[in-house]
Amino acid sequence: MKTTRATTLLIAIAGSIFAMVPAAHAAAIGAQSCGGTAAPNTYCSWQASGDQVTIGPDSCNVAGACTDLGPTATIGANSCNGSEACDGAGFNGDAQIGDNSCDADKACVAAGVKGSITIGSSSCPGNQLVPWPGNGLGCNNPGACDAKLACAYAGYHTGGTTIIAGTSCTSTGSCYETGFEGASTIAAGSCTDDRSCYAAGLGGVSSIGQNSCTEADSCYYAGNIGTSSIGSGSCGGGHHACYYAGYDGTISIADNSCNGSQACYEVSYDNGTTATIGKNSCNGQEACYLITDSYNAKVGANSCDAFEACYEAAYTVSADIPKNSCDAANVCYQAY
Repeated sequence: MKTTRATTLLIAIAGSIFAMVPAAHAAAIGAQSCGGTAAPNTYCSWQASGDQVTIGPDSCNVAGACTDLGPTATIGANSCNGSEACDGAGFNGDAQIGDNSCDADKACVAAGVKGSITIGSSSCPGNQLVPWPGNGLGCNNPGACDAKLACAYAGYHTGGTTIIAGTSCTSTGSCYETGFEGASTIAAGSCTDDRSCYAAGLGGVSSIGQNSCTEADSCYYAGNIGTSSIGSGSCGGGHHACYYAGYDGTISIADNSCNGSQACYEVSYDNGTTATIGKNSCNGQEACYLITDSYNAKVGANSCDAFEACYEAAYTVSADIPKNSCDAANVCYQAY
């Protein structure tokens, strides 16, 4: 073909334009991750160029585990091993997932899609390393969000923020939709049974201290559209301990309180009520059950520690229960 001067000029201009477009940088992928083959692939894919995506070793080794990741997603070592385990994480938001986390089917699917999800690392002693899906090793010791749907859709929506420490949210649906479009913070060793913190802080504010909410449904819907603050060592010792606590009201629970089946069941559930539970209080089956049925309640330290001790205490007016009081079965039942 004869090349004219004009054709030569056009080719030169086109070459200059394409030279100005920066080359895409590859994601940083650790050894034996993403099925052990070059990514993007059926194991791992991402938005945009992927130059800010980081995946640690021995991660994302099930087909579909880490597809459609957000452009800044970070996944640690031995994480996201399961069908759709971290699919869509941080898609149009941000997802930061630590080591030994999200290792189950749909464990962290769609987490941080438009909002933000941060999941801490969990340690793995050498004697807990076992062969894992794919080519590498994984951890047999449960880490954060290591269960089916454990942290799925957490921090999903615009404005939603979820922060989960290592060794938390270790059972089926335990932290599902936490901070969905609200704010949820979960400390280490918490939310360790089925649905234990399901939808906590979904559209409100939920803060959960260490080793709390450790039984089935214990903090289900806590702070769902209201505000719930739960201290360390609280809301355990039985099912539904702080079920719906602060759902559409405000509740503050100090350390080592509300332990027992339905101990603080539906406290500050609705009507915009406010409850303050002191340290070492409301421990026992239904100890402070519906204490704020229609009115506010304040419980001092070391109080209401018995079966139904302060059941519906704020029955006709607000209740102000002093410290070291109401420590017998039914003693302050509907007392105010």
